[in-house]
Order: sequence, then structure tokens, then C-alpha cells
Amino acid sequence: MIERIKTITKDQVLIGTFIVTVGIFTASVFSYLLQFILGRLLTVADYGTFNALLAFASIAGVPAMVVSTSLIKLASELKAKNRFDQLTQLYWKLSFFALVFAVLISAFFASFHQPIADFFNIQNADLFYYFGPFLGLTYLLIVPAAYLQGLLRFKAYALYNVLGGLFRFVFPVILVIVGLGLPGVFMGIAMSVVLMYALSTLLTSRNFIDYNKESLQVFYKKIVMFGLPVLLVNLGMILMNNMDIILVKKYFDELSAGYYAGTVTVSKVLLFGAGTVVVVMFPQISEAYSKGEDYTGKLKKFLALQLLLVVGGVVVFTLLPGLIAGVMFGEKFLPSVPYIPLFSLFVGVYVLINFMVMFLLAINKTKVALLQIPAVIAQYILIYYFHDSLTDVIKINLFVAVFLLVTILLYYVKHAGFHNRSRVQTRENY
Repeated sequence: MIERIKTITKDQVLIGTFIVTVGIFTASVFSYLLQFILGRLLTVADYGTFNALLAFASIAGVPAMVVSTSLIKLASELKAKNRFDQLTQLYWKLSFFALVFAVLISAFFASFHQPIADFFNIQNADLFYYFGPFLGLTYLLIVPAAYLQGLLRFKAYALYNVLGGLFRFVFPVILVIVGLGLPGVFMGIAMSVVLMYALSTLLTSRNFIDYNKESLQVFYKKIVMFGLPVLLVNLGMILMNNMDIILVKKYFDELSAGYYAGTVTVSKVLLFGAGTVVVVMFPQISEAYSKGEDYTGKLKKFLALQLLLVVGGVVVFTLLPGLIAGVMFGEKFLPSVPYIPLFSLFVGVYVLINFMVMFLLAINKTKVALLQIPAVIAQYILIYYFHDSLTDVIKINLFVAVFLLVTILLYYVKHAGFHNRSRVQTRENY
């Protein structure tokens, strides 16, 4: 038994997943505390507006996720080659580009705040003076977060998530309480991002070394070339996970949109909890693939953990939706309870899709991105024509997600199922 425990404590898959899970779960607790407090402090209409803009921010943040995924892969590859000098120089260059982009995003929303407000059916156009900096500054965290994952700094990454979640909770709540309302939420999150960049850079700097300036064009090209299919992948995942919120906001009344936002918020606790496996899986599989190692054993462990978390989460949310919604939001959002079991099932399938997609990206099977485009288009068309009720919207989400998961599994069996075995055998024969 003692030897078994020692073996488990040395297993990078299990320990890394556990550490990151604790960090991300703690951060998600703060995220849901923020939703919990805002659900009580804001009106139902303002809460619906907040979640609609949050969904839009997720979609607009797809380029950030693309760069992040590419950078995680690049960092893991450079780590395997011990090129920390190049990693250090790349960190500061990309941070500068992110800051410039944040300024441009803020200026765009300030310049076109009224037409943007009209599109979202939002009365207070001045809200976008605060939303712009919030959205732009989130790009600043791409580099340190990706580095911590790519360098397998799982303890530091967990700490980064915990502190980030804490700051994103404290600052917005304080500003709402002092009377700034919904604009204060976006101001507070922007403030937390600036602080988190400073702290995460401090954590990452342990891996920095002195470097001689050299051209980084080859690395920019790698990020872009790998980023193109990743762009489609992330766009597909984000649209599938957020497009329904925006369409509900557009086609339903404010109260229904608020209740749907409550349903989504409650059910996505499962997404934050079960989705942590991918954070650890992607850089480890990517590093093993780049070294020509057999990654089958790691894949089986990660997949088993993923299935366990998904099944357990769906069961809990199906059996106790009223209790969970009541604890989070109180009686104001109880009309959301009937929708939670079905939506949590959709989230569970979504987590499995994300797992398979990220695994395939880690082994350079980037054509998986092409499978998501038809699914997202179908989701939009079906919701556009069949949105008689919120239940119809959720059923459409689930149908499209199941179809996409089956398609991705067939793609894996055909194009990647025997890839690792033949690759390793070829390397051994050589």
C-alpha cells in the first residue's frame, strides 16, 4: 500500500491534474461567488446584460485563446530543448504586443459605443467605455498563463488561478457595492487583470535567463501556422458554448434572458470542474509527441479522469438542481431550475468534445477544426428557426454537441487511432 501511494505521488498525470484542479476549482468558486453576488445585487435585466456581454467577450477572446494554445505548445517544445533564452525574449515581445492590442480594443469600443449598444439591445451605451478596457486587458494575461502551462509549472499555475479568481471577485463586488453598478463590474475585472499580470510575471520569471537579442520571426511563424487551425477550433468551441446566450438575449424578453443566464451559470460549474483535465493533458501530450514518445498510457489516464468527472458532475446536477440554484442565487432564479439537468448534460458532452479536440491538436491532427464548422452553423440555424422556448434552445445545443462528439470520435479512429503505435515502432526500428 505504501509503495502504491509513493507511485501515485510521483505520477505526473495524477499529481499535475490534482494540483491544477484544486487551483482552477478554487478560482471557479470565486467566479461563481461573483455571479452569486451580482445575481443578488443587480437587477435580473442587468444580470442578463452582464452574461450576454461576458459571452460576447468569450467569442471576441478567441484570438487570445488561439495564441495561448499555440504558445503553450511552443513553450513545451522549447522547454524540451532547454532554450530558455528564447523563451525569455519571446515573453517580453509578446507582452508588448498584447498591451498595444489592448489599447486598440479600448479605443474601438469607445469610438463605436452607440452602434454596438444598439446591436445588443442595451440602453446604456456608456457601458462600453468600461467594457472595452476590460476586454482588451484580458489579452495581457495570455503570455504568463500559457508559459506556466507550457513549462509544466502546475503549482505556480494553480496559484495564478486562485489569486486571479480572488481579485476578479473582490474588485468588482467592491465597486458595485459603492454604487458603480454594472460599469463597476467591468472596471473591477480590468483592475484585477493588471495586478494579475504583475504577479504572474513574477511567478514566471523563475525560468527567465539572460539572452542575446535574436530574430523571433521563426517563432512568430510557428504561432501563426499552428494558430490557424486552432483559431477554427477555439472559435467553434466558444461559439457552441456562448452563441445560445447571445441569441436568447436577442430573441427573448429580458426576464427570460436573465433566467437562461442563471441556468447557464449554474450548469457551467461542471465545465470549470471537469475541464481542468485538459489543462494538464495538453502540454504533457504535446511534449511527449514532440519527443517521439509513446503517449498512449497518459491518454488513457487522462481520459479515465475526464469521464469520471463528467459523469459524476452530470449526476449531481441532475439530482440536485434546485439545491444548487438555491444556494447560488436564492429564490429570484428558481424559475431556472427545470432547465438545469438538461443543460448540464450538454455541458458534459461539451467537456468531452473539448478533451478530444485538444488531444488531437497536441498530436498535430489539426484538421479536426473542419468538423466544428458545420456543427456551429447548424446550431445557429436551428436556434434561429426553432426558439419557441428555452427548452428548445437547450435541446438544440445537446443535439448538435452529441453529433459533433460522435463525428470527432470517428475522426480519431480513422486518422489517429493507430498513429502513435506506428510512430513509436518506426522510431524504435530506426
